[in-house]
Amino acid sequence: MVLSTLQTVGLLVGIAYYIMDMRNTQKTRELTLKAQEHATETRELDLFMRWQEPQTDPEWWRDFLDILFMEWDDFEDFQKKLDHSINAENASKRFAQWKYWGGLGYLLSRGVIDPDTVFEMGGDISINMWGHFESIIKDFRKRDNNPELWRWFEYLVNEMKKVRDERGLSTYVPAVRLKPPS
Repeated sequence: MVLSTLQTVGLLVGIAYYIMDMRNTQKTRELTLKAQEHATETRELDLFMRWQEPQTDPEWWRDFLDILFMEWDDFEDFQKKLDHSINAENASKRFAQWKYWGGLGYLLSRGVIDPDTVFEMGGDISINMWGHFESIIKDFRKRDNNPELWRWFEYLVNEMKKVRDERGLSTYVPAVRLKPPS
């Protein structure tokens, strides 16, 4: 009788221990998930601050505006004003801007940062920049036989248009002509 009671008590203690262990495991999982969510938020905020930093520099904005509002008649005229072989200063401004937006597009495509965060970082501005240079980029793609040239920039813009549309925002119409005549 004593042995049977000890076995029953041992079994109950074992069950109680197993239940407590399961609860602790579940709490640990919940804490781990919360820590991962927090780490993801922290990473996104860090990326936000790093990618936002250039936009706090007045020179970045001067370069941005210099090329955004530059006009040209056709691809050859564009090359005279912005191609690296003819005008390295303007070309470097253009490359810096396109790489900035392309970098955001790449991070977005990898799921490292979410579309809403990118939109808040200036995704609407990227739409205007792409609209201004889309025909030129497509001409470069044809000329260089490189259909993926600046693909991450284009990817970013397409995703930003989706966010803009989901938010019900109107399409921005700039006060100046941003697209060269056809």
